[in-house]
Amino acid sequence: MTVLKGSLRNRFLLSLCAVLCLALLALVAIARFQIMPILLEDEEAFASAELDRIERALGAELNHMRRLVEDWAHWDDTYDFVQGLRPQYVDSNLYESTLETLDLELMVFLDASNEPYWVAGYDEHGEFVSCPGVMPPCDWANASIAFLSRHVAQGLEDATYTWLLAAPGLAMVGLSPIHQSHQETPAAGWLAMVRPLSEPWIEQLRDTTGIELELNPVPAQADLALVLERISPTYMTASRLVPALPSSHALRIDAALPRQRYQASLETFRFALYWTSGVLIATLLIVLWLLERMVLLPLRQLATFTQRLHREAVPPAMPEPLLARHDEIGTLSREFRNLLDHQRQQSDLLRELTLHDPLTGVANRRLFDQRLTELLHHSGTHQCHAAMMIDIDHFKLYNDHYGHQAGDACLITLAQHMEAQLKPLGFLVARTGGEEFSVLLPNTSEDEALRLARELLEAIEALRLDHETSPTSRNVTVSIGIAVQHTNMTEPADIMRAADQALYQAKASGRNRVVTDRALGQTYDPSTILDP
Repeated sequence: MTVLKGSLRNRFLLSLCAVLCLALLALVAIARFQIMPILLEDEEAFASAELDRIERALGAELNHMRRLVEDWAHWDDTYDFVQGLRPQYVDSNLYESTLETLDLELMVFLDASNEPYWVAGYDEHGEFVSCPGVMPPCDWANASIAFLSRHVAQGLEDATYTWLLAAPGLAMVGLSPIHQSHQETPAAGWLAMVRPLSEPWIEQLRDTTGIELELNPVPAQADLALVLERISPTYMTASRLVPALPSSHALRIDAALPRQRYQASLETFRFALYWTSGVLIATLLIVLWLLERMVLLPLRQLATFTQRLHREAVPPAMPEPLLARHDEIGTLSREFRNLLDHQRQQSDLLRELTLHDPLTGVANRRLFDQRLTELLHHSGTHQCHAAMMIDIDHFKLYNDHYGHQAGDACLITLAQHMEAQLKPLGFLVARTGGEEFSVLLPNTSEDEALRLARELLEAIEALRLDHETSPTSRNVTVSIGIAVQHTNMTEPADIMRAADQALYQAKASGRNRVVTDRALGQTYDPSTILDP
């Protein structure tokens, strides 16, 4: 097994077979466990949402019925009418056009004894009748009146009720106690209104919802959940039971809905086709990639790496893919890398000793001069560079008072602080003397260099390092000289000489300040803005 895995040819064949198998399994799994469940779930959610819209429309109609029956039942004329005090109520209100306008089939007034006081409505022949009680010709309403009386007799609370009626015919019923308006008086009876769910009304509901629907009375069932039947690829029916009266029946909403599955199935087919094409293309690309990665690329990388070792002054890093391999190329690469690392460690140690200050860890004069020379020799005429020379004020007095160990600690603190402030900006900080530091500022104008120097001066002052013997300040301070490259400065010594002259002027002017080489009289005295 080890030989089989270590062989480049066998590993290549095994990898190709594994990729093809995984691609086939992924295609089957995506179609079976992701696409189809999502399509079916979306279809059910769509059907449920459409039935919810129909139920909301029915609820809105019931609310309208509630408001209508309450308006009539809480009318003083209605209150007086059921108590026999307003006989003209019938001629004034209970005529055919009233029920036609209100789209009602029946209005029943029950007195305080829950007996029918007046009935108005359309009989089984569609003729309008209005009469006291249930005497002929209003006896056709006996079944509806008996139904209402039974509900009132059950001890209904003093409130308005609305129901969907599934038997003997589809209808909406509103029932409200009759009260005087704006007065708290016992109910004088009940007012019932019945609105038939006729075909014109259902057609209006279809127009309102935009759904082809039917409302059908069915025997009551315990399960009111959604029933979805997929008739064809483009058509399905969704059904749901809604509670209705009497309790032995329910109202079934049947909605004919367009199926999104056909289009979804088409998209699924396209997706499968695209996926298959993608798998074939990806398989070919993976074959080529495996060949390149396992054989050609590592050999080319190793050859390129060995060539670069001879050409480049700084040895490049061994490519990671070569080191991670478990075959002969990987073994050779790791052994070669170990030899290079050992040689590089020795070189780095020597370079560190020759280019960095052993006390502070920042660059030394040799590295500073080298970087400055490279910068001047490789920059164009349009580029402008600057340099700082920094000297710790009265550092001899500091050493004499606090001791050389404290002086070394002070140098380390200032060097680290300057490097932390300037190195992230791409500037080189170097210790070029005992208490003297230099900063190389590539591509920096005089204004920018002066701003940086001021910030550095203030930052060192803000460290509050005690210096009791300093004539300048009770804290450790520095003086800074700045030189900016111009046409007369072509050599590193020219810039550093100008910076040294500016530093001398800063120290002669009282220390703890910045002086530029362009106009040695232009100094920055922090005492004008800092606390002494």
